[in-house]
Amino acid sequence: MTTINDVAKTAGVSKSTVSRVLNKNFEYMSEETKSKILNAMEKLNYSPNSVAQSLKKKKTKVVGILLSDISNPFWAEVLKGVQHECMKSGYALMVNSSGEDPNLEKDNVDILKSKQVDGLIINPTGMNTSLYKQLNDQEFPFVFLDRFPGEMMADTVIVNNVLGASRSIQHLINEGHRRIGIMLYPMENKSPRIDRLKGYKKALNDHGIPIDESLVKVCEQVRGEGVNATRQMLSLNNRPTAIFSTNSILNLEILAGVKEEKLRVPEDVSLIGYDDFPWVPLLDPPLSTVRQPAYKLGEKAAQTLIRRMEEKESSQKQIFQLEPELIIRNSSAPPG
Repeated sequence: MTTINDVAKTAGVSKSTVSRVLNKNFEYMSEETKSKILNAMEKLNYSPNSVAQSLKKKKTKVVGILLSDISNPFWAEVLKGVQHECMKSGYALMVNSSGEDPNLEKDNVDILKSKQVDGLIINPTGMNTSLYKQLNDQEFPFVFLDRFPGEMMADTVIVNNVLGASRSIQHLINEGHRRIGIMLYPMENKSPRIDRLKGYKKALNDHGIPIDESLVKVCEQVRGEGVNATRQMLSLNNRPTAIFSTNSILNLEILAGVKEEKLRVPEDVSLIGYDDFPWVPLLDPPLSTVRQPAYKLGEKAAQTLIRRMEEKESSQKQIFQLEPELIIRNSSAPPG
């Protein structure tokens, strides 16, 4: 029997490229490549329709998960929750990463589908609306994880990032801070980052504190940029007395930037960070953080996907929002 490998070999392309043709995903594909694959299918008497039908009926009991940045330690805890729930229900797990690259995200979705996974958990780049819509139109089971891309209605499991940020700023305000900075990575279509900025602004507005754009620092997601941005913020004539970090990597870079400016946390500047790991209390000083329910996030995403894959009739898509917790340690104190 002719396989997808035979078609790929005859056409001189990869299996994932053949898979894209089978799924009618022709974006960024030349007409020449498309014609080669279709001609190979015809020559080998390979029927896309019959293959698609067989794939739809076949259950492999394998779930695919696609993460945006697998280097972030936050995802290790999320994966524990996903894996535990999958194993409970008899599913194996395949893990891929897009590295925040929308083209790689598309390729990985194609690869995972070519491996005949029964469903996908996607931590989206937010820049592939047509891909997400295609999955939806095909009624392929998938769940968005941690990010909500645009207004598209799909099963989604996220954390209430507006609440996490606003609670942090509220705490700093209660301690007497009025000059509060915020550090973020670029927000393009990244709903957690957008929502954390919303929470920051909401808390300031609720207390009648004007928003100073010089205290809103967006730095590139490149090693060392958080250190540079921190030093710039602390070099202002009227520097902040507190900084709110929105990312676990930024937490460490802000601490390094404060040290390079020969200042101290919390004596000279208070700091509240995002994400709470076992080593966070061991930092000098122990860091106040927003603790995300990472394990529960993964667990709920897997539960939602498995229910979607196993239901006999399509039900309305749902959005689940989990609540974070503010953990206060020694890195935040009243301004000196």
